[in-house]
Amino acid sequence: MIIKVFKQGGDERMRILKAGALTCAVLLSVIGGRAANAATIENFDSGWYTNGGFTAGVTNINVGSSNLSGAVYNNWLAFDLAGFAGQSINSATLTFYGGNGINTSTTSETLGFFDFTGSINALIGNSQNNVGIFNDLSNGNSYGTATVGNGAIQQFSVTLPQAAIADLNAAAHNQSDTRFVIGGSLLSISGPFANEQLFAIFGPQAALAPAAFLNLETVSAVPEPSTWAMMILGFAGVGYMTCRRRRYQSRIHAA
Repeated sequence: MIIKVFKQGGDERMRILKAGALTCAVLLSVIGGRAANAATIENFDSGWYTNGGFTAGVTNINVGSSNLSGAVYNNWLAFDLAGFAGQSINSATLTFYGGNGINTSTTSETLGFFDFTGSINALIGNSQNNVGIFNDLSNGNSYGTATVGNGAIQQFSVTLPQAAIADLNAAAHNQSDTRFVIGGSLLSISGPFANEQLFAIFGPQAALAPAAFLNLETVSAVPEPSTWAMMILGFAGVGYMTCRRRRYQSRIHAA
């Protein structure tokens, strides 16, 4: 009688472990096959700051050097990632709309993109005499570069690097502030008072607002496969111990 009970217990244990392994395999297959989703968001605000800390509180994204005043401009784009808290961003492309001003230089220019670590409230609040904001927009982690031809600005895109992807995810999953800012600086300025500006607006033309958009590839944020495996094996272990305890009690009663 006791031998029979032990045999039944062994069979039950194997069934539980096999069921746990099968469930684990199925879930890992589902996790590994998650489909990517595409999303597009436009900037909700934009502007520029000069090397003197001045901003006019406008939405145009003029960037570069003025041959009249000698001022150097850095620009910025602000995006809101609210709604992406349950998503993991895998890739991102920044695209500027065409027709937004001109390149005043006679040659192509190199536009650099950077992270922004300062106060977003101060940035979009048109903080005056704030040289720190100007510097922040052209320093820190690089988000890549783009070459822009002379003449009217055409639509162009840049694929953002992993540094930007990490910052995008950090903003998307932030429970208090989901805003994300990209700073822009003209890296190819040839010297003081150079006539080199991108997105320059003259006459009656109005700056585009929004000026750019992000294309994001996302997947649903779920536990890592290793976490699922440990959870499933844990459940199987609990089931096995429960079954073993019951079998042990049955053996005592039978004896």
